[in-house]
Amino acid sequence: MKEPFSYRARKWLVQKVTSDRDETQRERLAEADWDILLVLDACSAETLASVAHWPVETVVSPASCTPQWLKALKETGVFDRHVVAANPQYEKFDIEVDPYYDSHWNDRLSTVLPEPMLDRVTDVADCDTEVVAHLQQPHWPYVARFDDSWRLAYSDLGPWGGPDQEVVSTQVAMAREHIDSQQAKQAYEAAVRSVWSVLVPYVKEWADQSLTTVITADHGETFGRLGELGFYEHPCRCNIPALTRVPWVQIEPNDNDNTSEPTVQNRLNALGYVG
Repeated sequence: MKEPFSYRARKWLVQKVTSDRDETQRERLAEADWDILLVLDACSAETLASVAHWPVETVVSPASCTPQWLKALKETGVFDRHVVAANPQYEKFDIEVDPYYDSHWNDRLSTVLPEPMLDRVTDVADCDTEVVAHLQQPHWPYVARFDDSWRLAYSDLGPWGGPDQEVVSTQVAMAREHIDSQQAKQAYEAAVRSVWSVLVPYVKEWADQSLTTVITADHGETFGRLGELGFYEHPCRCNIPALTRVPWVQIEPNDNDNTSEPTVQNRLNALGYVG
């Protein structure tokens, strides 16, 4: 079953009038000197900033969905590194990857959990190889850490609707109100918070190893709010701010070589007490 006609018409109009001309993510990726690139699937800058307790910059993605993003980034050479992928969309773009969507798919949760991928990043980075890891979180089905285990933060995976009107898309399910969009939004926020809490210890370890990590996303996520033009999930080619404003967090290596003894004045200067 498709979205309501009015929803499809609005989406078609937005697809016609928006473009990627204002995007900044590709240039930032080309200019930054990074060793590890973590791509959080469907992670909005706004949501990450609300849970990260760390400064989150914003860049503009060239895409509002993963296939569009992969097409835009493939030509830049960003994937000419070791790539670890949880998203099976990579199969469609002839990108050489570690296909974790095949080897580490979790049938119970219908996703790939982040820890095995982050462990693989550590192994690859230890070999002085630049690595890209495209995690599946916080993309639907919105899994979150509860105590020491991953669980579905929104338990209904679908299909939604009766046998004669099966709904298989999250976007359609929300548009047709088979899903409580407010509850889904809360589950999404739990997924963002959980994946951030899991990756932080890894990023700290990489910084201790003199590695620079960039954390960004392919696109954002929407839940039908007015500022999101009433859209749900992440429809392709709808390059609106709610979907294209994605996070940029760059963690530089720790400076472990500072062995000189600072004077009291140096310490005062460092705290801003000058003169």
